[in-house]
Amino acid sequence: MNPYTNLTEALEGLICQGYNISFIAEKDFITARNHKYKIDYNEIEVDYAYQFKDPDPKSDAIIYGISSKKYCIKGFIIISCSMLLENCLKEIKINRNNNSLMDL
Repeated sequence: MNPYTNLTEALEGLICQGYNISFIAEKDFITARNHKYKIDYNEIEVDYAYQFKDPDPKSDAIIYGISSKKYCIKGFIIISCSMLLENCLKEIKINRNNNSLMDL
């Protein structure tokens, strides 16, 4: 169950628990916004995940509290659902341009 009513509350809650590094999700890894860390997905654990739905679907988002035992760090990633859709559509376009999708 999500104990937070909005994204801002969730972010503040995670920061209070020490999840204070902001990460950006890339295709094969995550990077810290300060570029200090570049971490493979297999080197992180998702400790928390909170989803927030908005009347405007473009504003839907998921915030993840993540940690890495290898690097002894904790942080967060915020992913908007519209960004997920955009990335999926880009991947489909790339695959289609590479003729790896069958024409139906």
